[in-house]
Amino acid sequence: METLGGRIRKLRKAKGLTLQALAGEGLSKGMLSLIENGKAKPSMESLTYIVESLGIEVNELLEEIPSAALRELLQQAERLYQTPLGELEQRQENHLKVRRLIEPLLGSLPLRYESARLLELYSRALYYLQTDAWEQSLAQAESMYEELHLINHVADIQLFRVMRFFHNRQYAQALTMIQEAWQALTEQGMVLDPLKQLDFTYCEAVLYFAVDDFEQAVSKMNEAIAFAKEKRIFYRIEDLYRLASMSAMLRGEVTDKDLYIRKLRQYAEFADHAETALFADIIEAHYLNTFAGQYAAAAELLDRHLGSVGDLDGSFLFLEKGKALYGLGHPEEALSWFKDYEMYEHLHHPFDLAIHYEREVYMALIHEQADELESARELAEIAHENFKPLPDSPYKRFAEDIWKRLTMNQ
Repeated sequence: METLGGRIRKLRKAKGLTLQALAGEGLSKGMLSLIENGKAKPSMESLTYIVESLGIEVNELLEEIPSAALRELLQQAERLYQTPLGELEQRQENHLKVRRLIEPLLGSLPLRYESARLLELYSRALYYLQTDAWEQSLAQAESMYEELHLINHVADIQLFRVMRFFHNRQYAQALTMIQEAWQALTEQGMVLDPLKQLDFTYCEAVLYFAVDDFEQAVSKMNEAIAFAKEKRIFYRIEDLYRLASMSAMLRGEVTDKDLYIRKLRQYAEFADHAETALFADIIEAHYLNTFAGQYAAAAELLDRHLGSVGDLDGSFLFLEKGKALYGLGHPEEALSWFKDYEMYEHLHHPFDLAIHYEREVYMALIHEQADELESARELAEIAHENFKPLPDSPYKRFAEDIWKRLTMNQ
C-alpha cells in the first residue's frame, strides 16, 4: 500500500520538483526527505504547506485525514480562535490564520466531531472577517453535528445565528429566531444539557428586555435564576445578577436592586473575581448618579477603584466619574473624564448602549453652561440620533429633553 510519503514523492517528481524546490522556505530539505521515506509524519501545518506548494487539494494526497492530525489541527485552530476580546487587531489576524489553516482541508474532512468543529470555527472566522461564505460552512457544521447526534453543538450554532441579529441590533428578529430554535429542538425531542438550557433562557430574557417587554423579560430572568439554583450551577449567575440588578433599577425596585448587587458581591468574594466586584460597585455608582442624585457617594465608591483597575475594563468607571463630578458642580473636571472615556466595542444591548450614549448628553450640558451653544447642540444631536433606534428608557427621555431644549429654542 502506498504511503503518504510515497504519494508526496510521486507527485513531486510528476511536477518536476526537486526536494529543495518543494521544501522551499516552509520545510527543511532533510525533514521533507524523512517524510517521503516514511520516517517522519508531517504536522497538519507542514501538510498544508506541501499541498499548497504542489498546487493540489488535500484529498488528492490523503485518503482520509488521520485522527491524530485532525486533533492537532483543531487544537491549533482553537488556540488561534480564543483571542481575548479586547485585542482587536490580533483577533482579526488570528481569524485570517484560522481561515488559511482550515480552508485547504474543506473537501477532505471525514464525519467526526473534530471536522464539524473545524467547519464551525472556519465559519465563525469568515463571519468576523465579514466574508459572505460563512453561512454555508456553518450549515455544513450543523449538519455534521446532527448526524453525530451532538445536540448541544447544534444548539450552539443556533445561538450564534441569534447573536448575529442581536449584534446588528435586530432585536425582534433575534427573539423570534431563538424562540423558533427552542421550539424546533423541543418538537424533535432533543434534550440539552443544563448549561445549554440556561444559555437559551438567559438569552431569551436579554432579548425580551431589548424589545421593551419587561413583563416577559423578568419572567424569563427569574426562570433562569431558579433553574440555576435548582441545578446548583454557577454558570451565567454573574450575568443574571447583573441583568437582575439593572432591571430592578429601571423598574424603580430599589430593594431588589440592593438584593442582586449584594448577591453579585457575594459571588465575587466566593469566586475571587475582581471584575465582578468592580462591576457591582459600578452598578451601585450608576444608581447613585442617575437615579438617586447622590453624587458624593458615587464619587467615593468610584475612587476606590480608579487607582487599581489594572487590566480590567475601566470605561464605565470613567463615565460614572464624569457624571458624579458634573453633579457635584465640577463641569470642567467632568469633561476631562468624559473625553478619556472610550465606548467598549462589544456593547449591543439597549441597556448598555443607552448608558454609554449618556456621555454626549452630559457633554452637551457642560458646553451649554460654558455658553458654547453650537457645540452643545451638536452633541445633543449626536445623542438624539444614537437614542433613536433604542426602546423607551429614563436615559432616552433624558436625552430627548436636553435635545429639545437646545435645538427647539435657537
